[in-house]
Amino acid sequence: MPGIVARIKRLFRLRFAVLYPLGIYLVFFATPDDASMRAGGAFLMAGLLMRLWSNGYAIKLDKLTTSGPYAFVRNPLYVGTALILVGFIVMLKVLLVGAAFFIVLAAVYARTIRNEETMLSEKFGVAFLDYRSRVPAMWPTVFPYAAGEKWPFSMDRLWYSREHKVVLWVAIIVIGFHVKEELLIEGNGFNTKIVAVMVLAGLLALLDLWGEYIRYCQKKA
Repeated sequence: MPGIVARIKRLFRLRFAVLYPLGIYLVFFATPDDASMRAGGAFLMAGLLMRLWSNGYAIKLDKLTTSGPYAFVRNPLYVGTALILVGFIVMLKVLLVGAAFFIVLAAVYARTIRNEETMLSEKFGVAFLDYRSRVPAMWPTVFPYAAGEKWPFSMDRLWYSREHKVVLWVAIIVIGFHVKEELLIEGNGFNTKIVAVMVLAGLLALLDLWGEYIRYCQKKA
């Protein structure tokens, strides 16, 4: 029950409360085309790779992470999220609405970053203050931060971060808008390609459910 309550509370955080009406607007009014899908897809791929790379290094709370992408930017996960958002804005051709949402989300995450860095400075003291003075918050530096403890990329950390769920659902959403483009915007009928990508979306959703089942079994073991 506490887990369910926590998930319900998470759904009503400010960034999600803003996301819901935006999602509804996009479903009905976004008009992607082949060119925008390709251009936006490049940003989406970059953002997903950044988040995957980051989660393979992140050790939250227990250690000050300065390895991997954290040697170049303090908040690589948020950088990845920003790239994903830009990808959807470009892909769906909603520049004005997307820009407004980006500004609101940036304000929300700026507050989140301040709170997180206050906690990190209290926990790690001088080590974090030195790291913060040398590594930018959101715009990567060319020269990596050499100080601090270093460790390698870990597939186990990546798995337990559940970042694969983001990858799966970004892919499912992209497929959904691609189907909308083909059927409703361009007026093409059902064909083998459309059916294939719809089946792929269903398989990705099943894969997500399978991953959740594996996690459940691991917790019960």
